[in-house]
Amino acid sequence: MMWDVTMERCRQLKTRTKSKELVMIAVILGLCLGWAEIASALEAQILLDFKSAVSDGSGELANWSPADPTPCNWTGVRCSSGVVTELNLKDMNVSGTVPIGLGGLKNLTSLDFGNTSLQGPVPTDLLNCTNLVYLNLSNTYMEGPLPEGISNLKLLRTLDFSYSSFSGPLPASLGELISLEILNLALANFSGSLPSSLGNLLTLKEIFLGVANFTPAPIPEWFGNFTELEVLKLNSMNFTASPLPSWLEKMPKLRIVDLSYCNLVESIPSFLGLLGNLETLFLKHNTLGGTIPEIFENLTRLSSLDLSENNLIGSIPKSLTSATNLNTIQLYSNTLSGELPADLGNLKRLAQIDVAMNNLSGAIPASVSNLTNLIRLHLYDNNFEGQIPPGIAVITGLTEFVVFANQFTGEVPQELGTNCILERFDVSTNSLSGNVPPNLCSGQALRELIFFNNNFTGPVPAAYGNCQSLERVRFEGNKLSGTVPEGLWGLPLVEIISIQENNLEGIMSSSIGAALNLGELKIQNNKLSGRLPPDLGNITSIHRIDASGNNFHGVIPPELSRLNNLDTLNLAGNSFNGSIPSELGKCSNLIQLNLSRNELEGVIPAELGLLVDLNVLDVSHNHLSGNLPSELSSLRFTNLNVSYNNLSGIVPTDLQQVASIAGNANLCISKDKCPVASTPADRRLIDNSRMIWAVVGTFTAAVIIFVLGSCCICRKYKLFSRPWRQKQLGSDSWHITSFHRMLIQEDEFSDLNEDDVIGMGGSGKVYKILLGNGQTVAVKKLISLRKEGYQLDSGFKAEVETLGNIRHRNIVKLLCCCSNSNSNLLVYEFMTNGSVGDILHSTKGGTLDWSLRLRIALGTAQGLEYLHHDCDPPITHRDIKSNNILLDCDYQAHVADFGLAKVLEYATGDLESMSHIAGSHGYIAPEYAYTLKVGQKGDVYSFGIVLLELITGKQPTDPSFSEGVDLVKWVNIGLQSKEGINSILDPRVGSPAPYNMDSFLGVGILCTSKLPMQRPSMREVVKMLKEVAPNIEL
Repeated sequence: MMWDVTMERCRQLKTRTKSKELVMIAVILGLCLGWAEIASALEAQILLDFKSAVSDGSGELANWSPADPTPCNWTGVRCSSGVVTELNLKDMNVSGTVPIGLGGLKNLTSLDFGNTSLQGPVPTDLLNCTNLVYLNLSNTYMEGPLPEGISNLKLLRTLDFSYSSFSGPLPASLGELISLEILNLALANFSGSLPSSLGNLLTLKEIFLGVANFTPAPIPEWFGNFTELEVLKLNSMNFTASPLPSWLEKMPKLRIVDLSYCNLVESIPSFLGLLGNLETLFLKHNTLGGTIPEIFENLTRLSSLDLSENNLIGSIPKSLTSATNLNTIQLYSNTLSGELPADLGNLKRLAQIDVAMNNLSGAIPASVSNLTNLIRLHLYDNNFEGQIPPGIAVITGLTEFVVFANQFTGEVPQELGTNCILERFDVSTNSLSGNVPPNLCSGQALRELIFFNNNFTGPVPAAYGNCQSLERVRFEGNKLSGTVPEGLWGLPLVEIISIQENNLEGIMSSSIGAALNLGELKIQNNKLSGRLPPDLGNITSIHRIDASGNNFHGVIPPELSRLNNLDTLNLAGNSFNGSIPSELGKCSNLIQLNLSRNELEGVIPAELGLLVDLNVLDVSHNHLSGNLPSELSSLRFTNLNVSYNNLSGIVPTDLQQVASIAGNANLCISKDKCPVASTPADRRLIDNSRMIWAVVGTFTAAVIIFVLGSCCICRKYKLFSRPWRQKQLGSDSWHITSFHRMLIQEDEFSDLNEDDVIGMGGSGKVYKILLGNGQTVAVKKLISLRKEGYQLDSGFKAEVETLGNIRHRNIVKLLCCCSNSNSNLLVYEFMTNGSVGDILHSTKGGTLDWSLRLRIALGTAQGLEYLHHDCDPPITHRDIKSNNILLDCDYQAHVADFGLAKVLEYATGDLESMSHIAGSHGYIAPEYAYTLKVGQKGDVYSFGIVLLELITGKQPTDPSFSEGVDLVKWVNIGLQSKEGINSILDPRVGSPAPYNMDSFLGVGILCTSKLPMQRPSMREVVKMLKEVAPNIEL
């Protein structure tokens, strides 16, 4: 009994104890759940505070609401055990300054703000998130230095601050992130020296430091500590001349090596062949020499190889074809010789091969037909020979076949294009013959049909008249016959038709009026006939027409007067009759007009005197009559030829030094030497011999008077008409060249007055000078940094002559150059309305309405397009800015100071020290910080800044901007605001924003892309602007 009672008490006690434990557990659990709710509420409030501090342009954070107390369901938020562990806003349309407060998310392991418009420094409390493993602030507008406290994030494995505005030196404490596996600081603005403490990051697998602004130094040896490294991208680092580092041999796990633009010297080491895991090897644009070693047998995983733009010599290694995984081979712009490997076809995965601009020879291997994945084949500018193998035609993926400037012979495979969708076909400047392949555009994607300077015969295949994708058609300099396919004249996208120097017949189709993008029409020296269709007048984009040396007849269409962009019209050597249309005086940008060797009658229209830019007028060998119009006297001709007509009267005084007047019996240079007019009946009574003597006598007298008159005039004036003449001015010898006919007094520029200075810049001072003949010019006195005893060399002369021979309606004319041992003077035409910058950034900015701004943009773009794409060699401006875009009396844009950087290099005798002249603050492309070599894409970036100026009215580094903000950044921030595009529009343009402003802005943003490869060419820019404003007339 006692036992039973005892046991019962024990059971009761146990039950009571268990109940107490359950109560205790319940209390603790309740407290925990309460704290979890409190923690969740705190984290929710932190995120809501963040949301209120930034701008959510697309409403992607709409469900971040106080109504939902649990943030774990919010967009971009992930939780673990009820607490926030990940915040991912990548690619979202959020902007504004990142506020203090995120450091309260103590359990955060991943923070990703990549590709947003967030800005400001790294919040200091963020460094309290010591559980962070992943931190991505790339492609943002965040700025400032990397904080020393970064070392708090000991667990961090990925740190990505690339494509951002962070700046300043890297803190040494960065080397304390001993768990770091991925470090990406590429395309940021960090400076100073690379801290050696980075060598402590022994777990590093991927490092990206490319395109930075670090202090020049040799490649650090401590990189060799990264024995676990798989990705090494140091492209465009500002290293001093260094060989490829030997520590690469210690990194057997390397998959990607990019040391392009790293100032590498010496040769390519053979130990690279030991890196058996290598997939990508980029050593582009260095100064590597010697031969390419036989290293490829072991590189079986290699897919991309780029050794272009070096000084490599010798042959292509035979072992290259052992790397059977190769997809891309770039060896262009070296001095390689020998032949392509015979077994090139072994590379079955090869998609791109570019060996252009070398000294390679031999034939294209027949095995190339095995390259079934080939997309681009670039062999241009070599010494290849033989026939193009038929197997090329069976490659189904081929889009670009570019083999110009070689010695290929025979026929192009007629099936080429049947099995693939070609986009580019360029076999120009070879010795190819036979018929033109008819199927190159079977895929309706062909943009470039180029085969000039060959020996092709037969007709132009009719299929190309239906190739709507064509943009460039060039097959001049062949032996083609037959008619031009009718549709070829009117292709909607075509920009250039250059088919001169053939035996083509037939008429020019009226469909040419549909070629609304056509810029150049060159059809000279063929056997074309018929009348010029009036529809030519529809092509307002065209700037050059050369139809000389054909059999055209009929009248010259007056509709040509609608071609406001036309700068060259050459109809010489045809059978045009009737009169010269007076309407041609409306072609306001005409520079050269040649109507010689036709059957034209009537008078020379006085309206031609309205063509203020006309330099060349040749109407010789026609049947023109009447006087030489005095209206032409105001023009500055380099060539005025009216010889062999029936002109009469007195040559205007201002034209006597310019005009060629032979063969006009009744045209004379003074009244007392002119023959007495006679009636038609009297003229019929003149004996033939008497007529001959009269003509000879008149001509001889004219010549004598001309010579004597010239001598008299030259006593007072110096006629600058021959290149690099010398005249004595005191004891100093002047070197003079003139590109436009000018009469200048000897002392015109001897004493430039500082009161006449109208501009100053990095290249020198600009003076406004009124010449004795009444003409106002702008004289640029180049900076003088010559070393003692330096003599002007042919380089300076050649550069100046190149600039002086440029003729384009949107480029300021260089009239002449005067140079002696003390001064270099460049004399330009004067622009009445000054620069775009002067007007835009002053109280006069309101005079530039939206249509004017569009016209300025398009005019400037066309000037740059000409420099980049139509000059030979191409000219890079290197200092595009709104102050170098000048406006004439009609507010037409003219690009100024083009090519001056190179001229100054020669003028100063120091080709190194002048390399700093590559742009102005706020306009310089980002890549200049690491390459010091700015090309055409640098001009595109600067032009993009000008576009943004025209839209916003702001300067590139406007005083109203906060620290660290430039125009590009300010525009992007504004676009993320609630007002959007209206927040950045210059208020003087008016509100709301013009209908096409967003497209115009899109061009500006594209031009100012950080990466050069993402920017369009100026030809593409012109095309885009014409689409934005199709009705703008220049």
